[in-house]
Amino acid sequence: MTPERWKQVDRLLQEALVRDSAERAAFLAEACGADDELRHEVESLLGFHDRAENFIETPPSDIAADLLAVEESRAGQTVGHYQLIRQIGRGGMGEVYLARDTRLGRPAALKLLQTSLTRDAARVRRFRQEARAASALNHPNILTIYEVGQADSTAGGAQFIAAEFVDGQTLRELCRGGGLDLGATLDMLIQVAGALAAAHEAGIIHRDIKPENIMLRKDGLVKVVDFGIAKLTEQAMRPHGASFARVTTQPGVLMGTVSYMSPEQARGLDVDERSDLFSLGVVMYETLTGRAPFEGETTGDVLVALLAGEPRPLTRYVAKLPEALQEIIDRALAKPVERRYQTARELGADLKRLKEELEFAARLKEQRAISCGANRRHASAAAMMISASPIVANAMPRCRNKPRRPAKRASPRDLEGLTSGSVSKVDCSAASNATPTVIVRMSSLLPFHKMMTNTPSSYRDRFC
Repeated sequence: MTPERWKQVDRLLQEALVRDSAERAAFLAEACGADDELRHEVESLLGFHDRAENFIETPPSDIAADLLAVEESRAGQTVGHYQLIRQIGRGGMGEVYLARDTRLGRPAALKLLQTSLTRDAARVRRFRQEARAASALNHPNILTIYEVGQADSTAGGAQFIAAEFVDGQTLRELCRGGGLDLGATLDMLIQVAGALAAAHEAGIIHRDIKPENIMLRKDGLVKVVDFGIAKLTEQAMRPHGASFARVTTQPGVLMGTVSYMSPEQARGLDVDERSDLFSLGVVMYETLTGRAPFEGETTGDVLVALLAGEPRPLTRYVAKLPEALQEIIDRALAKPVERRYQTARELGADLKRLKEELEFAARLKEQRAISCGANRRHASAAAMMISASPIVANAMPRCRNKPRRPAKRASPRDLEGLTSGSVSKVDCSAASNATPTVIVRMSSLLPFHKMMTNTPSSYRDRFC
């Protein structure tokens, strides 16, 4: 959203807040006109404001003020030993720049905490906690953190995190650009599940899995980014001996993005690693269908759908998806945590198994297509032979009309050599070319009668 758009949203928000709740709908209908997106944005912020005491730590008017405080571009400045090149992103916690590490000569992504937030000790702690959480992880599908620090006073004393630069797109950007095919989608989800498995086993819950925090490099490698609201957790033993990471937050505090929250997260309850799996289920559903599983005109409507509603079947939006995929998503989106996938590895294993089955079915179909193609070629050749048969048939009468030369009857003298066993190799060759008719006539002069049923080649084998 552009700064100008945010100014418009903030102006309408402030004007709506000074009116009674009963008057706000009519005011927004008149002020927004046909701009439904603008009205929905303001209604969402109003809903958040009304529930601020129960759900979020900072009223949306303050958040809007932070977003509207668009700071001067820092491009060209140096923070620590990083030279800022250009801004590549901006979020609720800070700005992200493409930078150059002047010591190692490599590109880096530098996240700077907003200057307006550096006075808030709690936000600074969360910012630093992001770095500590992510830097403790060593996995190919998790963004690598280089360092965390604070710039000197000449650069404004900004807090920063330096991380690897991912040359690619977020899942959100890819979906807007046309999306991914089923095979690529499953491969991406398998990699995300692997990243979450590594994080959960290290006692870290992401808490904000969404398309904006999943990046795909040009070579297909997935990177899960932004552990901005992740919490280092303590391990608590369950009755059956399984270990789950639990997060204790301030009661009533809602953290994360509403559309991708788990039901327990939306209620402000304690969460464990299964909350991330629910969020990944939402991402799966949205990536495959282009629609959110829990929809509503306002944020309040989305929360109601999340807590009480059920998502529509995948086939409502996309035909011919594997039934097993629906089962996987249903289990990931189960509201009771006991019915949900219990670990990311379990979810990843089911996705991998489905991908392998689909690939096997595709190879089998391809081989059948090749076989059918060969059969069609053989049938075509046979048809050509059949179509050519009348030409041969027409030629036969002309052959039969030719006068036949009477066959010369063999005399006993001609066959004297055969009966005495003195046939030469040349004679055998000639005999092998004799027709069955000649052989039959010759048999009347020989002392045995089996020759009547033998072929010329049989005689060659017997006499040569």
